[in-house]
Amino acid sequence: MKILIAGSGDTGTHLAKMLSYESQDVVLLSDDKDHLENLDSRYNLMVSIGSPLNVGDLRAAGVADADLFIAVTPQETDNIVSCEMARRLGAARCVARIGNPEFMREDMVRMFADAGVDSLILPEQLACREICDLIRRSWAVNWFRLYHGRLILAGIRITDATPVRDTPLKNVHLDGRRLHVVAIRRNGRLIIPRGDDSLLKGDLAYITIRPEDESYLQEAMGAGKVKIGSVMISGGGKISRLLCKALERKCHVTVIEKNRDRCRRLAEEFPDVTVVNTDCRDFTTLRDEGVENTDLFIALNDSDEANIVSCMVARKAGVRRTVAEIEDVRYIADAEQLWIDKVVNKKLLTSGHVLRDILGNDVRVSEIMTLEDLEIAEIEAAEDSNITGRPVKDLRLPDTLTLGGLIRDGRGMLIAGDTRIEPGDMVMVVFQPGNLHKVRKLFR
Repeated sequence: MKILIAGSGDTGTHLAKMLSYESQDVVLLSDDKDHLENLDSRYNLMVSIGSPLNVGDLRAAGVADADLFIAVTPQETDNIVSCEMARRLGAARCVARIGNPEFMREDMVRMFADAGVDSLILPEQLACREICDLIRRSWAVNWFRLYHGRLILAGIRITDATPVRDTPLKNVHLDGRRLHVVAIRRNGRLIIPRGDDSLLKGDLAYITIRPEDESYLQEAMGAGKVKIGSVMISGGGKISRLLCKALERKCHVTVIEKNRDRCRRLAEEFPDVTVVNTDCRDFTTLRDEGVENTDLFIALNDSDEANIVSCMVARKAGVRRTVAEIEDVRYIADAEQLWIDKVVNKKLLTSGHVLRDILGNDVRVSEIMTLEDLEIAEIEAAEDSNITGRPVKDLRLPDTLTLGGLIRDGRGMLIAGDTRIEPGDMVMVVFQPGNLHKVRKLFR
């Protein structure tokens, strides 16, 4: 699949690296010559120097035969306009990153689609949804709903209170029709588990359930629930504004922001939110504002280091749950080892959106999520695909992927060794990055 990416900032560069790792035909378009030459010499991708708003530069980059055009420049209007141009010049599908939540309204989405922008990405909105999920279910690190919530993939932290800790999964007497451990993240390494693997303290276990078994999962994992009645947010950017809108009448929200103008705008827009004009590193003020009595601390500053440190201080002060925005993927594993409950990364959220477009070129994909070292896709099994007709135990699946569950006739089901995938099933596939081609081959 030929993919043309406009914009070589953090998101564009991350997408280009990730997609080249997935063996896609990637071209990165930008006017940053030095950065492109550095990427060209180190990664398996092509670069093209120019502007996405210049017809000649788009044609030189190969837009006419691009299967997917992705615009992730810093300017929202440039992304929208370049998508419209790319579509007229021959690109089969166009995706634009935006920053205005108003553009995500249904009528606006239809308007942009008519103009040639097939899909809009608002990473801040995706981040807000993930944080709100944690607030609703404070005992789970991740909570992914597939096929309108008929199947759930939950991320659960293993602690001393977990009853099945240190027991091989094959000896764990969990009802296999109710729980299925599909992946384990341990010390920054991802494991697709087999029967001899065990859950250890500190692991982040990804477990598939049906929605009616939520209470069963919580009890089986010994996951204690923390009632979130008060939230402190460090940083007053776009994600914070969306969170204030979602939470201001549901719990007590305090925002810490050093920029006076941002504070004034937040206070005017959200009168029920407490806004404090100070630096996130002013721990004396944080204590004065009651950080020790806060149920959830969310660090959304521009600095990854500041977010990690402020979460550590909040945890030491007695905060039960912490969330940090960390944009440098290299820091994510370290942050989780410091017991930051949830990490938000806008590049990974954007990547999941893009991968859905790529897989959807060959198979029907309704959803795909991307974590640091784990990808989850919901794919329809076609009549003649390689995955249908045989028991799962006979499919000889590679060690780098597993099947977490399926939807059949609108009902969620977990998968056992003797399960047969039928045409029309929506199958949850959990796989490590770099295995997209194996997934496509399995379902093609």
